[in-house]
Amino acid sequence: MLQQFSVARIEQQRVVVLTNTLFHNIDVLLVALIKPKTTAALLAQFQIPVTIEGQASYIDLLDIASVSAKRLKATAVDLQSYRQQIKAGLDLLIDGF
Repeated sequence: MLQQFSVARIEQQRVVVLTNTLFHNIDVLLVALIKPKTTAALLAQFQIPVTIEGQASYIDLLDIASVSAKRLKATAVDLQSYRQQIKAGLDLLIDGF
């Protein structure tokens, strides 16, 4: 089942669910892409480093999309431990402080 801050897949692309899924009848969910970490520097607070199944990656809050919930395939990975960082990054992105 998809939950807020859980990892899902859209085909081969990993995403983190940003929408609060307590609202069960939402057809479209907001997600952020999870990208493989490279040697390029990350933008603090907007690109959050994570390790998923041993792979260095980052949550890219600058690459957000709305996606039909039907297209998302749930995984067993949960990023709840990054909740505060994700919320702080979104707050900075939207409000600027």
